[in-house]
Amino acid sequence: MPRFAIDVTACWRPQRVGMLTLAVELARALVAGKNGDQFTLLCSRERPAALADLDCEAVLAPYRHEVVLKARWLPAIETQVGCDAILYPYWPSPPRRRPGAPPAAVYVHDLAFRLRPAEVPWQQRAYFGTVLAPALRQAAAVLVPSETTRRDLLAAYPVPGLEGRVTVVPEGVTSPAAPGPLPEGIEPGFILSVGTVEPRKNYPRLLAAYRRLRSRPGALPIVTGRRAGVPQLVIVGRPGWAYGDTLQRIQAELGVRYLGHADEPTLAALYESASLLAYPSLYEGFGLPLLEAMANGVPAVIGKSGGLPELAGGSAIEVDAEDIEAIAGALEKLLGDAALRKKLGEAGKRRAAEFTWERAAASTLEVLRRIGSTGSAS
Repeated sequence: MPRFAIDVTACWRPQRVGMLTLAVELARALVAGKNGDQFTLLCSRERPAALADLDCEAVLAPYRHEVVLKARWLPAIETQVGCDAILYPYWPSPPRRRPGAPPAAVYVHDLAFRLRPAEVPWQQRAYFGTVLAPALRQAAAVLVPSETTRRDLLAAYPVPGLEGRVTVVPEGVTSPAAPGPLPEGIEPGFILSVGTVEPRKNYPRLLAAYRRLRSRPGALPIVTGRRAGVPQLVIVGRPGWAYGDTLQRIQAELGVRYLGHADEPTLAALYESASLLAYPSLYEGFGLPLLEAMANGVPAVIGKSGGLPELAGGSAIEVDAEDIEAIAGALEKLLGDAALRKKLGEAGKRRAAEFTWERAAASTLEVLRRIGSTGSAS
């Protein structure tokens, strides 16, 4: 009976964003869809709350710190847990693995630290610069969320034989929570932007584009709801890193409402009531906020770099994310054309139906079984 381990040592964090969502949802779908396979979760101190109900074993580390886990605990437990293969869905595998360690499948979410280093914290650049190259050399398989990330990875790391070990495993749409009430002071028809407040999300240019839109003579007519003119811009996302005065600028901008981190019922209500998603990110390996908006039939304005156009599949308006006027023009075009919003929203919803965690788990399980059987035979 095949047995696989999943590293979820990073999943103790309470706010499910980006990489954490992938690790949690993929682990849940793998365990739920097991067909004779057995899974063991490798956890930090306790089983993560989001995975507490899974019918599988768990091994608990006495540590929380990532460096200690990577340098000390994971290399030891890999050889003791008795599995055929191990999945690393959040951070890469330990840079120094011991003889007898099972084959590893490593998920690489994006190459931001190599392609846009100025927008990534130095700690993350140092960490990935240290662990990713050896992880790629040692990995039996490498998973990426998009063809764009696959190309970026192979260009950045010309490791012999790597191309044949890379598999594209797109992320999925999480089953939405029941929508709660909209936050006080927010009416349907607003512009929504979702993402951590950090340089890559491009909030300063979005604010400048929004200001330019509001200042134009004869501002837009009613979009939805009862308000005339340019609707409110609602920003959802926890403070991240290297954002400088961006938070203060968001909070000071006329017509902008900053909510910080939103719980799932609130986020569901926001997607349900938004007129469009403004997501002019400078670079994404995939783009979960875009997929969530598409699943809700919300049309989007997106940056044309990275994996966002691939994910949208023609269902969003693409712009040069460094061009403020282009962002403003795209927002104006979409806000002023109800038929276009409806067309793109419907196209996005059809496209989003292709992305499920069940499909991601099936593709991942196929990889784990392949490398597990190879490892057992060698």
